[in-house]
Amino acid sequence: MKPQLKNIQAYAAGLSDEALKRKTGYKGKFSRLASNENPIGPTPKVKEVLLQNITALNYYPDPEALSLKEKLAQFYNITQEQIFIGAGLDEVIMAISRAMLVPGGEVLTSEGTFIQYTTHALIEDNQLKAIPLIDGRFNLEGIVAAINDKTNIIWICNPNNPTGTYVSEQQLITFLDQVPEHITVILDEAYFEFALADDYPDGVSLLKKYTNLIVLRTFSKAYGLASMRVGYAMTSKEYIDEFNKVKLPFNVTTLSLLAAETALADQDYLNKYVQDNKRERERLFSKPYSHHLLPSETNFIFIKTDNPQSLFNTFIRYGVISRPLPIGVRVTIGTEEDNKKIDQALTEYFEI
Repeated sequence: MKPQLKNIQAYAAGLSDEALKRKTGYKGKFSRLASNENPIGPTPKVKEVLLQNITALNYYPDPEALSLKEKLAQFYNITQEQIFIGAGLDEVIMAISRAMLVPGGEVLTSEGTFIQYTTHALIEDNQLKAIPLIDGRFNLEGIVAAINDKTNIIWICNPNNPTGTYVSEQQLITFLDQVPEHITVILDEAYFEFALADDYPDGVSLLKKYTNLIVLRTFSKAYGLASMRVGYAMTSKEYIDEFNKVKLPFNVTTLSLLAAETALADQDYLNKYVQDNKRERERLFSKPYSHHLLPSETNFIFIKTDNPQSLFNTFIRYGVISRPLPIGVRVTIGTEEDNKKIDQALTEYFEI
């Protein structure tokens, strides 16, 4: 067994609905708002495609996911050779870490960001250097200052999970200009579709200029395909060739690939959901407790509190499953009905 595994805990996804009902005594239907899922689900066209193609389950899927790569290449105006597809971004992050992290090296990121960057750095016997957030935001200047001769890769989550904040295009470009070319920067844009701020950057547009940049996106969030597990990386062919060497064969199912293609094609459905999410997000930020919320360009909000477990318990009383974290609670923006529960819980908690 790798000795570094002694310092790693398995990912804790939280209790199921039934387990929470037994533990709390809540009798109603829970609003599942702990994992930033799309509460309305994918375009109905996905179900149609799956029903039409639920045959040949005895055959392996296309190991190269060529059809989906073709659609993504057309959508982003890049080549198929620049795309790596994994079973969710979790597998993509694992493949990147396995291919690139040299034992004894160092990974740079921020405190208070996606935990999988830390997990895979430790698994690959790298030191993790996490720079504290500033007001819930990545401190890019602090990360640049922390670069040394052991730095392997830098993870930037934009918008950040779990805080919902983002770094602007100019901030990102200034940062990339200061990172040595031999150090790889991974820009995790899992919540890209939700970010509508005028100065929010599009990582794909920067790939030609910055050859050390890798951009991650997913079908799990805005596209509503969390259970299908399809995430992808876009970068240079040189990087992709290395990731393919560590990729598991037949890693994404045939039905998952078809679902992703179908969801990508229905941009009208996606855009309507994104606009609905924005409207509901703005409604929550218009409330008297808004000063307790970090700014968000995502489908979730982060509530600052010194007692996250107490706020989690308050949410449970209103039938809302949230995610308690060390410095606050993250809760997904749900349907209008879900968000009324969030509003009621926060109004009670902050005694407004």
